[in-house]
Amino acid sequence: MKASLTLLPPLGAAVIRALGATWRVRIEGEEHLAAARRVSPRVVYAAWHGRMLPFAFTHRARRIHVLASEHHDGELLGRTIRHLGFGQVRGSSTRGGTKGLMALTEANRNGYDIGLTVDGPGGPRFEVKSGVVDVAKLTGAAIVPIASGSRHHRVFASWDAFELPLPFTRVVVAYGAPVVVPGDADGDVLEAKRRVVEDTLHRMTEACDRAARTPGGKAGLE
Repeated sequence: MKASLTLLPPLGAAVIRALGATWRVRIEGEEHLAAARRVSPRVVYAAWHGRMLPFAFTHRARRIHVLASEHHDGELLGRTIRHLGFGQVRGSSTRGGTKGLMALTEANRNGYDIGLTVDGPGGPRFEVKSGVVDVAKLTGAAIVPIASGSRHHRVFASWDAFELPLPFTRVVVAYGAPVVVPGDADGDVLEAKRRVVEDTLHRMTEACDRAARTPGGKAGLE
């Protein structure tokens, strides 16, 4: 186990860099990210677990802090993304979840963007959990939904239907309009904001998939 934690992370990071260098990447909606930064200098990225691989390449070396679960697979992932220039905090949305979310909140307050796979670590797939709106309420940071799609990919038989874009394929990455959670939001407001994030990610993912399948296609998000 110790050997795998030493050897596999740098190898995995090298594979992601090499694979990503072959992709034809289109990034859309950067005006939404700019709008979010006018709300707060540091933002909270919200993504689906099964669509996160393109972001490991496109957002590398930005010191974005992410949540890694407290088990061997989580440690392996955490060490891998550190080789790609991400920060890591430990925890999950189940066991140790409160600790993890508070660590992300602290990282944001200390000047780092943070990223959450909002349906992880174990699903249900494409269902946003409450952690992302809780963090946004505590920090005042705007939530930025981020989605991806690829023309040619492999889909794994995992709970999240993890999508691996194949070499040299077209990849579309898009930012959505920022979602702002008031610091005094009650339970009803938090649930409404959670639904906005969820609905936005569904719409964006469908748009990215369509754009990736079409030569010169654009997600066309507003």
